[in-house]
Amino acid sequence: SPQLIKIFEDGQARFGEREWSPNIIRRLEEACGAQVLAEGFPAQMHDNEPEERGYEVVPPGKGNNAYEL
Repeated sequence: SPQLIKIFEDGQARFGEREWSPNIIRRLEEACGAQVLAEGFPAQMHDNEPEERGYEVVPPGKGNNAYEL
């Protein structure tokens, strides 16, 4: 929808071009006046797994295909 595209564009402008999740959902909730999370879903998500070395995937046309982190 045009409104959803505007929300993503605004979110990118406000939070950076790599912002795709919590702040975008927050913008959607603000625009619609509704809460997106289902009943019982935690307000904050926590990753309790230990950090490990990984790779970032970069879509074709956005630079190198991948680089080591």
